[in-house]
Amino acid sequence: MPADVIHIEEQEGPFLSILQRIMRMVPEKDRNDGNLQRLIAFRLRLDGEIATREYLFEKIREVIQCAYTGTLYDYLKDDLKERECLPENDDPSPTDPPDVA
Repeated sequence: MPADVIHIEEQEGPFLSILQRIMRMVPEKDRNDGNLQRLIAFRLRLDGEIATREYLFEKIREVIQCAYTGTLYDYLKDDLKERECLPENDDPSPTDPPDVA
C-alpha cells in the first residue's frame, strides 16, 4: 500500500508543473490542502491531465451548485456528502414530454 502514496514533494519535472496548473482550478481556500493535492496527484497519475481537469471541473461545479461549505477534499473523498448534495432522482418527471427520435 505505501507504494500507492504519491509524495508530492518528491515529484519533479513535467508532472509537478501539470499538477501546479491543475491546482489553479481549485478554490483559493483549498489550494494548500496537502490531502487534496495528493488526491489530485493520484488521479493525475491514473487518468492523465485532461480527465483530471474534467473531473475536478465537474466536482467544483457540484460544490458550487449545492452550496457545500466544507473543504473540497472532504467533498471528493466522502460519497455520502456528494449524494446528500446531488438530487436523488435523475429520471425525468412524469410531466416531461417523451424523447422524440
